[in-house]
Amino acid sequence: MKKTYVHHNANDADFTLNNILDISNQGFWDWNVATGHVYRSIGWFHMLGYDYDSCKNDVFTWEDIIHEDDYPHVMAHFEAYVTGKSDVYQIMYRCRKCDGSYLWIEDSGKIVQRKEDGSALRMIGAHTNIHEAKLLRDSLIEKNKLLANDNAQLEILVKERTKELNQINEQLNLQIEEAHYNASHDVLTTLLNRREFERILDKEIDRARRYMYPLSIVLMDIDNFKMINDQYGHKKGDQALMDISAFVKSMIRSSDVLARWGGEEFMMILPESNLTTTVEKVESIRKAIAQNLFAENLNMTCSFGVTTYHNEDTKDSIFLRCDQLLYMAKNANKNNIQFQ
Repeated sequence: MKKTYVHHNANDADFTLNNILDISNQGFWDWNVATGHVYRSIGWFHMLGYDYDSCKNDVFTWEDIIHEDDYPHVMAHFEAYVTGKSDVYQIMYRCRKCDGSYLWIEDSGKIVQRKEDGSALRMIGAHTNIHEAKLLRDSLIEKNKLLANDNAQLEILVKERTKELNQINEQLNLQIEEAHYNASHDVLTTLLNRREFERILDKEIDRARRYMYPLSIVLMDIDNFKMINDQYGHKKGDQALMDISAFVKSMIRSSDVLARWGGEEFMMILPESNLTTTVEKVESIRKAIAQNLFAENLNMTCSFGVTTYHNEDTKDSIFLRCDQLLYMAKNANKNNIQFQ
């Protein structure tokens, strides 16, 4: 006769379960869809090297550590399961550890509670460390290719050239990092450039749509900037752009995004910020700019167009609305905010 492990009350069962979760090498997670809260076991933090209180208990903590190359197919697999297009959620991908390296994990989960309409209410799953097994498998695959080619001379040549190739790879990696940075940043202000801003905005629009969170976008323009260049020269104008960029960046949250849109225009993304909160924040920025000096002795003011993500919005429709609002601010004697 098969014996079962029996607890006499719920407290005993909870005590046993919590201790199992704490000592397990797996990282268990429990997502409450209604509240957005995600519980993660101590094993999850140990696996990735994060301090227990260092991460927010929400889905963004998970999304933000997924390797950028794996992110699209992970999200596609996740949405297919949550929307009922797939019966199983189980996928391998890389997660960023606390030290910046990446760990291969297998993520599996199951919807354990649903609303009356069938949509997900609660989902439980686990992250399992498969890093060593994945690297070993990849290594075996590569070696099997060499054996299949039956080319012993190639293997000898690879060993002889390993040191040289490693040095070349290090130089290439540095060049790639520099090129990647230059491709996504404005050279003068060191802010994100227009291309990178649009990429991030696409991602934030998807999040706002997926999780029904507020998302605000701000277009900012320095008033009468051409007059500064004409009167003081472009060098002074460049310094003013650098100063005001650093000033505005210091006034926004670390989760907000500031980018140079072009010329004397800048754009901001404020995730999880509704229109009222965003307008209040932008108003404090507007006043602070007007009360400070830039490039040593310049008084400057700025005009702003502020909007939020609406259902069915696209990146282009948001840009158009911001541009129209900024135009209204300019026509209203500048140094003001127009919002919608």
